[in-house]
Parts: sequence; structure tokens; C-alpha cells
Amino acid sequence: MERSIAFTCALSVCAGSASADITVYTDRSLWEEAANAAIVTEDFNAIGPQIIAPGATLDTGLLQITRDGEPNGSDGLLEIEPGANFGNLDGTTFLSGETGVEPHEVVNFGFNGQSVIAFGADWFSPFSGDGIGLMVGNELILLDQIAGFDQGFVGFVSDGESFDNVQIVGNPDSVTFQELWSADNVSYAIPSPASASLLSLGALVALRRRR
Repeated sequence: MERSIAFTCALSVCAGSASADITVYTDRSLWEEAANAAIVTEDFNAIGPQIIAPGATLDTGLLQITRDGEPNGSDGLLEIEPGANFGNLDGTTFLSGETGVEPHEVVNFGFNGQSVIAFGADWFSPFSGDGIGLMVGNELILLDQIAGFDQGFVGFVSDGESFDNVQIVGNPDSVTFQELWSADNVSYAIPSPASASLLSLGALVALRRRR
């Protein structure tokens, strides 16, 4: 199946046979409405400035952020920065990093061992998102494909299976520069028990259809 992407206030990603249907939003209120579940948000305001070393995990209590690898040339950082620094979105503490050129750095987000049906954040990139991607299961959401993106909310809602991690990855195309990015107000939605049962049932039906 070929994937077609159309970016408006929301976009649909045609999923392959092994992945979920995902809708991506650039409006937080519409994203919250579509998630239709309790939203958990990590704003980093209670986290002191610090660097996350390669291979290390920062556990904020709401979010587990693991740094897998390091940017090209080892001159980039993954860190919690004060709100006064370049890259902040609302004047408060935020997470910043660089994807690097190949091999790209990967940042993993975990959710206290829980699976989520929605994930989003307020993003900033001084280079219009070139090289920044969100990996959700088998789907890659490239921020630079969102028309006019340089900062603002981007999030997704899964219409099928839930996910226990989301990754920030580099653009699969070869790039010759390090891509700066910032994220704040990282949010996710955990399905209610009833919703989780429906998701499991939907996945089972899809599996039987593929057989």
C-alpha cells in the first residue's frame, strides 16, 4: 500500500499492514478532543537543568527519556535547558537536542511502562524541522513535511493499536548538518480500560483479516 500524506490542521497516514492508522494534528485542542482520554503532560518545570548522557535515561516521574547514541562529531547535547535559553517556546524549562547526520541520534520516550494512544508536544526548530522525525511503530512523521512548520504543536492519535514508546529520529535522507530541536509540554494519552479492550479487539480483527 502506498502512503499518501496531506497536511492541513490534521493529516492521515495510510498505514501498512503491520501498523496502526495514525492521524497527526497541529492543533493541540483538536488533538486532545480526538484523543478522548485523560492527558498527561510533562512541562519540565520541576526538572533542573541537566545533560542526558549517551545511553542514559532521565526519569521525570511522568516520562522516561533515553538517549540512544550521540550526534555526529559528539558536539551536540540532549539536555534540559532553562527557559531563558535559545529554543524555549514559552519562557519555561524545556528539552533540547540535535538529531545529527548519519548515524542519527535517537531519543526514546517511555510512559511509565504504559501504552499510549496519543502523543504530542510543542516543538521548535530553527531550520523548519529538516531532519526531525517522530517514529511511531512503523510510521515516520517528518516535521519538515508540515507546510510552514518551524514551531508549534505536533501530535498524533492512533486509531488502532497503542504504543509503549515514541522516538525522535533523524531524517532517513542523508543530511550534512545537525538539526536543532526543542520540545516542551510533552503530552500523551493512556486509553481507559474500556478503550483498551476495544483497541485489542480491533487489532485481533485486523490480524484475522490479514490471515
